[in-house]
Amino acid sequence: MDQKILSLAAEKTADSLQAFLQTLKEEDLANLLQNQAVKGRAVGALLRAIFRGSPCSEEAGTLRRRKIYTRCMQLVESGDLQKETASEIIGLLMLEVHCFPGPSLVELANEFIAAITGGSLTNGKSLELFPIILTALVTKKGKLVCGKDELSGEECKKQLISTLCSGRWDRRYVIQLTSMFKDVPLTPEEIGLVMEKVLKMFSKLNLQEIPPLVYQLLILSSKGSRGKVLEGIVAFFNELDRQHRAEQSGDELLDLITVPSGELRHVEGTVVLHVVFAMTLDCELGRALLKHLKAAQQGGFSNNICPFSITLLLSVARIQRFEEQVFDLLKASVFKSFKDLQLLQGSKFLQNLVPHPSCVSTMILEVVKNRAALQHHHILALGSSELFF
Repeated sequence: MDQKILSLAAEKTADSLQAFLQTLKEEDLANLLQNQAVKGRAVGALLRAIFRGSPCSEEAGTLRRRKIYTRCMQLVESGDLQKETASEIIGLLMLEVHCFPGPSLVELANEFIAAITGGSLTNGKSLELFPIILTALVTKKGKLVCGKDELSGEECKKQLISTLCSGRWDRRYVIQLTSMFKDVPLTPEEIGLVMEKVLKMFSKLNLQEIPPLVYQLLILSSKGSRGKVLEGIVAFFNELDRQHRAEQSGDELLDLITVPSGELRHVEGTVVLHVVFAMTLDCELGRALLKHLKAAQQGGFSNNICPFSITLLLSVARIQRFEEQVFDLLKASVFKSFKDLQLLQGSKFLQNLVPHPSCVSTMILEVVKNRAALQHHHILALGSSELFF
């Protein structure tokens, strides 16, 4: 049967091919394609022939094309194909996306969302197609049925992204999903939804998975929400530092997951390198960080500052355009810390009311000492006269 399809596809017109494909059951055709793909036998030529004989101008052709497309996505996810065969199928599917009518694109997008939130992804290879489907959806004119509403292509994309971000994500594919969104045209509201979802996933990942995820987030932040990304990263490591200090204090009442100090500092150092490198390419990231930390300073920065915050600031200070602003911020933080301590020492009422603030100058010295022990020379490259004001 496959040879018959290939021979008809070689003809100048597709009339005979279309007529022959209409005599076949969709399931039989999908099974034929699957068998050829698993065996690695010229599946690309067969897939091109089926698509040629299944024009979207006809309802039967559209349904057949949808069936084959879905089966191909399942095949790619199954892991049963050779790497070259899977890549060839993905490439052909990418080329065919824009041929689908709007309703079919909505159906395909919903299939992806169901697979992602339902945890049925096997290797995540098919995720390469999802951005192209969403992008193609935006180009479709007229109203489309999406859920219970009739929406434009752009509105459908927004609703689909909202549904995806409100669902469950398997932690194995968080990095892939984050990377995927960089190829999707996103509005400020949509990028905010994606960033919020990814930042919530931080606590569900292994510590060693955080640096590559931060790297993808920083790339994605070029679309917007730079401040939200940096705020989330700083808040996450602030909490880890707080937990680590609590563990070291020996408080047996705290049920915390132990993170080895060396591992935590190594991960922090890698994340800092990613952030600083991103800031050298996108100065808006640096401005967003300083804006966030200055705002935090006004609201009690000395209580929130932690080793990660200081490490990040000292590293950012190596970027010439931010050096003066960083040291001004650190100086102001030290002075505010001393004033807060003096105020508390002179009032027993405040001592009972307000938590004891951290000494920022002591914390800076500890950061430099710890990073020296870990050979984080990118922190210690600062001149001592600048570091100690």
